[in-house]
Amino acid sequence: MKRKVIPIFFLLSGLAFAQVGVNTTNPQATLDVTLPAGYTSGTKAGIAFPQLSGNDIESINTTGLRSGTLVYSTSASTASVKDITGIGYWYWKDATDKWEPVLVNAPKFFYSPSIPINTAVSSGTIDLYTNYTGQFSTPMASSTGASGSIPIYASNALEYYVTWYDSTIFENVAIDAGGKLSYSVLSTADKSKPTYMNVVFVVK
Repeated sequence: MKRKVIPIFFLLSGLAFAQVGVNTTNPQATLDVTLPAGYTSGTKAGIAFPQLSGNDIESINTTGLRSGTLVYSTSASTASVKDITGIGYWYWKDATDKWEPVLVNAPKFFYSPSIPINTAVSSGTIDLYTNYTGQFSTPMASSTGASGSIPIYASNALEYYVTWYDSTIFENVAIDAGGKLSYSVLSTADKSKPTYMNVVFVVK
């Protein structure tokens, strides 16, 4: 009996650590795709991932879907609440429970959209993230030929910073992890003059 179990064990072990090669008999990774022998310049090459409309991607049952699953969207979703906002590669991310865009060479930081700040109160709060998603989700104008959508990050994919404010007007300025800014207005502040804050979003 033992002589039969041992070979099966080694067979299963070999399958567990198997590597797959395309156009190679000596794969050097879990999946190793190489150009075929005799490849000539100009011949089609590359890896094509599944192409679906934004609506089709939104309808995928994501229960148990492996984080990092990659698809290519051929159009933005028309759903009222949507993840897929444009054409391109998207991957499933368990941490945010949503489809995230694959942003190549995306900027690591950007400025918050303009925000009116009420100084007629002793203290106030501003939801920076909600203001950002509201303005970026519904641009009022775009360049000719633009896709019509701006990629939007999840709130926990960003860090929030105030790089400047007028210290003769504001104090106790703070931001929580979700992007909610709180502030107090000094009793000695000159509320007759306009003021602002510089807010920067940093991509984690």
